[in-house]
Amino acid sequence: MFLARAPKFLLWMLLPWLVVCSSGCLVTRVKWVSPKTVSPRPNIWFCCDDDIDPIESVYKNAVALHSEGHSDCVDLFYQVAAATCWHDGSVCTDCRGQKLHKSALTKLVVSGQQFGRLDPRCGLQVQLDGSEHWIPISRHGFVWKADDFRSLHVVGPYRTNAFRTTYRTPGAGIPLVVGAAVTGQHSFMPPESVFAATLQMTPGVSGPSGLPTLALYDPLRIDYSRSPDGPNKLAKDLSAPIAYRVRNEAQTILADFINPNAMTDESMLYMLEPYQRGKIPVILVHGLLSNEFTWVEMVNELQAYPGFIDNFQIWVFHYPTGQSFLASAARLRQELRMVRRDFDPHQQDPSLSQIVLAGHSLGGLVSKLQVTSSGHQLWNAVANRPFDQIVASGPTRQSIAESFFFEPSADVSRVIFMGTPHQGSKIANCTIGRIGSLLVSEPEPLEQIHQALIRDNPGVFSAEVSDRIPTSIDLLEPSSPLLQAISALPVSCRVRMHSVIGNSCFTLAMGRSDGVVPVKSAREPRAISERYIHTTHSRLNDHPQVVEEVIAILSQHLQESSACNLATADYRDPGNTAAVLAY
Repeated sequence: MFLARAPKFLLWMLLPWLVVCSSGCLVTRVKWVSPKTVSPRPNIWFCCDDDIDPIESVYKNAVALHSEGHSDCVDLFYQVAAATCWHDGSVCTDCRGQKLHKSALTKLVVSGQQFGRLDPRCGLQVQLDGSEHWIPISRHGFVWKADDFRSLHVVGPYRTNAFRTTYRTPGAGIPLVVGAAVTGQHSFMPPESVFAATLQMTPGVSGPSGLPTLALYDPLRIDYSRSPDGPNKLAKDLSAPIAYRVRNEAQTILADFINPNAMTDESMLYMLEPYQRGKIPVILVHGLLSNEFTWVEMVNELQAYPGFIDNFQIWVFHYPTGQSFLASAARLRQELRMVRRDFDPHQQDPSLSQIVLAGHSLGGLVSKLQVTSSGHQLWNAVANRPFDQIVASGPTRQSIAESFFFEPSADVSRVIFMGTPHQGSKIANCTIGRIGSLLVSEPEPLEQIHQALIRDNPGVFSAEVSDRIPTSIDLLEPSSPLLQAISALPVSCRVRMHSVIGNSCFTLAMGRSDGVVPVKSAREPRAISERYIHTTHSRLNDHPQVVEEVIAILSQHLQESSACNLATADYRDPGNTAAVLAY
């Protein structure tokens, strides 16, 4: 009663408690810095005893022109890079020649784009000896199309707490982050897509004009480039695109939670790379008071794990966690149907029938509602009159039907629960939970629809839905009839479920728990495996042992999937599960 009458500003002051106690959100710090380059200096010799005074002079002039804003610097940086490209990847790994080459290549990318001379989609324009030349850029190993390459960002010595391990290795070329343009040719892609690349200048006479050319390699899929002297190990930074993407990410989690229907980005299923036929989707579903960036550690580890990128593709479901998770689950079902419609309408890609859902906290319940059959159980939990007898407009009736009546998705075959409150959490009905629920505000049109539904159907609906539009926190109360009904829903017989459970805390109120979800609530009796991790709720989707468990489950899934035809018999060896991905 006190909370219901408490001033809004007081609730806002208490809200951080809710975040600390129940959030799985990511609070990141990313320091994205410019790449290091060498300074010009006169009269320097290579360690290989080559006199490069002329090259040093060209580099010095190029740096001076660039600082003065002259586009001619592009031509000079290209000349330096071309003259020193044979040093890149050579045994002289720390010599002046290699440092000059990487610096010139870095500045060529920066200045070329700055002065409109470098277009990542096609090539580089340079003036040499009074003639104009077009230096082509080739692409190798990418699932992205040529038109997707819109901007190149050279990777510097960035620092971040977004993930524990930076997957960066030295070698030939320079690591880049490519900014992609999401066009009509891609559906289910976020507005800002980035991906890793390595830029290398091809030594020798390789271009149509007899000049060295540029090549972009996908470091997720290619480790070596070819040259007349043999393979060159490529420089790569697989983690850089993740750090770059979250470097300026506004922390809008609280705003999205409190105004779930006034988000700048609506609920959506999106892919980290363009859709790839034949690869099994792994869909990550975040939890309460969180967003998709809570998965950066998991994504960083999975993408770098040997064999993962060859067999799986990562998708993420983004949704406002303040609204009822029944509505969020309905939206995910709709998105999955649209994926099938857009990419495989004739159902010729069996990998789309082997989707793996990984849900953290509330995301586990959203995932669970993709593999269960509602029957009339959910409706009967909130209403005492058959659905076809209620009074409602056509759009309202359709919206209710999508949330309360559904069958299991034919495309999801495995679910991984991480700290999922199958039986609710007492956090929901304690002070912190009440604060969060009271702060959630629905838009006035939605409130009016709800009021009309209750007014036109007197005595039909339970208090759980008649008093107000229930929030996700409301539905997590252990006494919630809806939550209890969800727990009893039958699961598709083709689905395998796994539980990852945190048990780092013990209290008299909850017993053993992860600090938010009790162990007994996180257990799903029908799961075929359980893994207990000594960690808190907010770290349960990025703990090293959790990543290890997810990889083991995916290895098992790959073995059991009829969609995957592995090349050697060793990958099918049931006693060698760990080797399935690590090849």
